Amino acid sequence: MAMVNAAPAKRKPAKADIEKVDSIALMIEKANSGEANAQNTVGVWYYTGKDTLRQDYKKALHYWALAAKQDNADAIGNMAMCYQLGNGTQKDSTMAVNLYKAALKKGNRDIIAQHESIVKNTGSLFSSRLLKECYKDGIGTPKDIKKYVYYTEKAAEKKDVSSQYELALFYLNNQMADKAVIWFKEAAKQGKVGAIYYYGYLMFNGQGIVQDKKGGIKLLQSAADKDFTMAHYQLGRIYYYGDGTEQDYGKAVGLLRKAAERKNHDAKWLLGLCYLNGNGVDQDYYFATQFIADAAPSHQKELKQLLSDDNDGPYTQYLYGLKNYYIVKDYEAAISYFKKVDKAKNMAGKTMLAVCYGNKDYTKRNVKKAYKTLNKVSGYPIADYYLSSMLENGTGTKTDEKRALALLTNAAENGVAYAMCKLGNKYMEGDGVTRDLSHAAQLYLQAEALGHLTPESAKKLAECYVKKIGILPDLVDAEKRIEQLNHYKQNDSFLTMLRTIK
Repeated sequence: MAMVNAAPAKRKPAKADIEKVDSIALMIEKANSGEANAQNTVGVWYYTGKDTLRQDYKKALHYWALAAKQDNADAIGNMAMCYQLGNGTQKDSTMAVNLYKAALKKGNRDIIAQHESIVKNTGSLFSSRLLKECYKDGIGTPKDIKKYVYYTEKAAEKKDVSSQYELALFYLNNQMADKAVIWFKEAAKQGKVGAIYYYGYLMFNGQGIVQDKKGGIKLLQSAADKDFTMAHYQLGRIYYYGDGTEQDYGKAVGLLRKAAERKNHDAKWLLGLCYLNGNGVDQDYYFATQFIADAAPSHQKELKQLLSDDNDGPYTQYLYGLKNYYIVKDYEAAISYFKKVDKAKNMAGKTMLAVCYGNKDYTKRNVKKAYKTLNKVSGYPIADYYLSSMLENGTGTKTDEKRALALLTNAAENGVAYAMCKLGNKYMEGDGVTRDLSHAAQLYLQAEALGHLTPESAKKLAECYVKKIGILPDLVDAEKRIEQLNHYKQNDSFLTMLRTIK
């Protein structure tokens, strides 16, 4: 029988090997018992692979996460690295940046130097973006504008469109239009709508680039087509004045209206002038005053000049009438002013005459005369709003709910915000119409865009958000919108402007 070879004798572990195994086991024991520094260390060992511990990114991340919960700055920074590179988890640059910032705020100062070295050696876009934010906001390092610009430019050179746009805005805001143009152009090539607008704006005005009004208008139109509010305003202004193109009030009104609905007060001012003078729209003192009042806080000089140029003309008389009606409560004086406006054949004058006649506080109140006067301007939106109320309540005439609804609808469809609110309330409650919450919400949103949503309707719009009506925007922020709407305050720009008129 053949002999079986004996197994070789096992080598006795060296003392150093035993100490290594013992120290690793001891550190893991400390980590498992909750010691943050030990958890961070074990995480490093698993990340790099130390002796008997095989490299395991997921286990590394696990231990770092445990330490991070105890605000260990090094562990938080190490977790950021995992999310940045996608080691042990799905790659997530946003999470990585947030973690790096958190680590810096907790005192991990090595991160700045590490990423500066990475940018120097590799030009890393990620590190450039991280550093520009840190130097801009003073995160983990003192604020440093020069370094902020340096790293923003590094990111921009890597064709990071957000950095290109940010850098261009920085140069523009610091009166360096020539440098701003360069980066707006680069960002515009990548379709950044804001960059397309500013590139067009600078080209139109010849700032930092040879002036080219036609080329500028083309770019502004491109930005407007992408629904950029400032492009709507600038194009509207261009068509209003005929600057670099043929004057076109019709185009101006359409563009200015879009900007006005986004609370652009410069657009509201010009739109108010369009209604005042009948440029591109029918002359309408009611709408003119609504837009001019909203814009007045930032256009006081222009308002003063407007009244001076009118030289006690019909519009000035109209404003004096409004002031006496709403502020002074002198209805006789208001009537005398509105009669002058009416004599100029302006429907706003006759409408306000009727409102004065029907006011319950007027000592010579005559509701039949009020109704008769309003009927003479039926079809005029704001007159229809008041006439609808009289017909609905049977004030000065027989009740006629059908005609009242038709008049209210006409007023709402033609831009009277208060009519939109009242009609919205009807659809919300099913009052004289088939209940339709989507239509109600749409009317409320239109009134809100005009800046004249009533507090009552604001609360009803909040109810629509509670019910998550599909037509509503910002449903993901429903709670925030509900809070805002429940504390909505009435727009008082109209009364504020009247108080300033002397």
